[in-house]
Amino acid sequence: MTHPNPHAGGVTITGLHKSFGRNEVLKGINLSVAPGEVVCLVGPSGSGKSTVLRCVNLLETPNAGTVRVSGFDATDPEVDLNAMRRSVGMVFQQFNLFPHLSVLENCTVAQTKVLGRAKATAADVARENLRRVGLEGFEDRYPDQLSGGQQQRVAIARALSMDPQLMLFDEPTSALDPETVGEVLSVMRGLADAGMTMLVVTHEMAFAREVADRVVFMDGGVVVEEGPAEQVIGSPTQPRTQDFLRRVLNPTHVEL
Repeated sequence: MTHPNPHAGGVTITGLHKSFGRNEVLKGINLSVAPGEVVCLVGPSGSGKSTVLRCVNLLETPNAGTVRVSGFDATDPEVDLNAMRRSVGMVFQQFNLFPHLSVLENCTVAQTKVLGRAKATAADVARENLRRVGLEGFEDRYPDQLSGGQQQRVAIARALSMDPQLMLFDEPTSALDPETVGEVLSVMRGLADAGMTMLVVTHEMAFAREVADRVVFMDGGVVVEEGPAEQVIGSPTQPRTQDFLRRVLNPTHVEL
């Protein structure tokens, strides 16, 4: 399922620690994502999955360890942070669209201000990415005229318009109504098929099993188990992974 892309950026995380006050959230994470690979992080709430993502593009500063992203050492104090972040697109749980800007403007403002693109070029890039996410013809609408699923697809198009080498997704469907989850996951499947390097925090186990090259199960700030998606989700070896998946895949099951 991996689609190598010589222009894509991988991730290498070594000995990553992160604390918030006295709460040690990450306890020595080692994790890699090869160029063109899709890796899904799964696990219970509070296990540190989102913190890993936020450390990758330094939205959170690690306390220890190294993070290499698309050839940049993100934990080097001398790193060109703006250049590194330009190689990384991130899609959050919330859509974070500018409510006073149209769909097209939401997808062009960073291109012109950060990348220095001409407005006409930025608009062409935005239109192409809106087409990729199935929103051709929505350019003049505003966020409050869109469903949650449509807003999240605009957020993906906005991130893609910056030409990232790596896409980070932090529970991108958790704020959506059930009927709009599928349209966002379909867009993400398309990105994976096109060879985009992706690190995805998700609770959508069917998606992870189908799309991910590898699944990493985290709990309590550590990596408990990782491997091919079919193995980790279908035949996990660690008791903590087994217990988590039993609860997630059989939510109505009650132990007597």
